[in-house]
Parts: sequence; C-alpha cells; structure tokens
Amino acid sequence: MPYNEAVDPQAVADMLKKHPEISVVSVCHHDTPSGTINPINEIGALVAAHGAYLIVDAVSSFGGMDTHPEDCRADIYVTGPGKCLGAPPGLTLLGVSDRAWEKMKANPAAPRASVLSILDWEHAWSREKTFPSTPLLADVNGLDAALDLYLAEGPEKVWARHDLTARATRAGIKAMGLSLWPAREAIASPTATAVRTPAGLDEKALRQAARERYGVVFSGGRGATDGKLTRIGHMGPTAQPIYAVAALTAFAGALRALGHEAEAGKAVEAAMDVIEAAG
Repeated sequence: MPYNEAVDPQAVADMLKKHPEISVVSVCHHDTPSGTINPINEIGALVAAHGAYLIVDAVSSFGGMDTHPEDCRADIYVTGPGKCLGAPPGLTLLGVSDRAWEKMKANPAAPRASVLSILDWEHAWSREKTFPSTPLLADVNGLDAALDLYLAEGPEKVWARHDLTARATRAGIKAMGLSLWPAREAIASPTATAVRTPAGLDEKALRQAARERYGVVFSGGRGATDGKLTRIGHMGPTAQPIYAVAALTAFAGALRALGHEAEAGKAVEAAMDVIEAAG
C-alpha cells in the first residue's frame, strides 16, 4: 500500500477471506508519519464478523475526533493523554473488551505481576483496589484536569476545533502552491497536516529554519516518509484556528529563507476564509 493512502477495507476483507486462520488484527487510526486516517470502524466490523480480535492505536486521534472503542469494536484500544487531550504524556489509556479480558485470563503465558501485564490493571478504575504499581500522581492529576476541560468544552466542540484548524491549514498550504501528502483530502487527518516536500528542498533544513527564525516547531516524516514531508500538528492546545495562521506564516518564511517562492499572504487569506466561514 502506498504511504500516502489509507487502508482499503476491501483489502482487509480479501485478506481475512484468504487467511481464515487470522486471529488478531491491528490497525493505526491516525498514521502520524503520513498524516492519514484509516477507516477503523469499517475495518472493525470486518474483523468482528471474522471472529478475530482487533487492536487499535488511537494515540493521536482520540480526543481530537469522533472515535471510541465501541465504534470500531476494538478489543484493545490504546490511546494516551499527551496528544489531543493536551495533558502530560506519561500515561497510557486502554479500552479493553470483555472478551479480551477473558482471552488474556485464559492464557497462562499472558504477563502477570509485570510491567508488561494488562491483567494487573483490570480493576485499577475502582477506588476499592490499589494500583499494581505506584504511578506518578502529577500525571494522574494532569489527566484528571484535561478530562475536566474536555468535558466542559464538550467533545463535539473539541473535535470541531481540531477539524477547523486542520482545514484552515490545508487551505493555506494549497494556496501557497504546495501539495498535501495524503493522496486525497478525504483521508487527511484533522489532528496533523502532512505537507509534501517540494522537489530539491532539504526537509530538515526547512524545519530548522522555521524553528530558528520563528520559534515554530514542525515534525518530519518517519521511515518511508522521512525527508519527504513536513508535519504540522493540530492537537490539544495547538488545535486552535489562530495557530493555523502562525504555522502557515512560519512555513512560508522558512521556505523563502531556503530560496523557495512562497506567499504567506495568500496562505493566511485562504486560512482566514475557512475560519470565517465557520463562524
């Protein structure tokens, strides 16, 4: 599969049909190295019908878009507070289905009394039970505060804020004459915008110029996308439309510093059009 595409549910269906012995399927919701979103709800329905277990990585999507363990029928749903919730990154949040608990309990080789054990945490939610290890209370308090803010604003409003920031950024990027990395905008993530590196440009130098000149930090690709794209994050505190304007201005300035033509004015105007249209 190309690294600028999303997983095709039909390809998953074909693979499951070809290999009925498959018992576990894992999928990343927001593939951060490419800024793309995979259709985990459709994939989850196929996996459930097959009778396999589904493991979902929602680390950089939960809290920033409408996704929950029950929606995709995940058996293990992994996320964390350090991305879209904007809390300290020291914790892992897990959603575990009833049948996943049963599967692990029935497996004598499943880790127990170990840092790798999920089973030890089954009742950690209960005030009547102690944690299996001593957590950093500052992280727990940070998560508690972040969830209070998330619920007070309203999840739908939080998702809309992430989406608007990303749409404004994408509009500005295209107005500069640049290309998005995802093959089509329908699979572009609302929590990060991946921009294809212009031919002949040193992507690392681009990020360095943005940081040194404007104090704005962008991310690069990973693995197969390293050097081919730059990522602009829209998560948690930076998922505010005004940050799209700041990011686009810094991006254009960094491009110009490297001798690549870029019009910040056009980018900002396009972004503001999107923001103002949203009311």
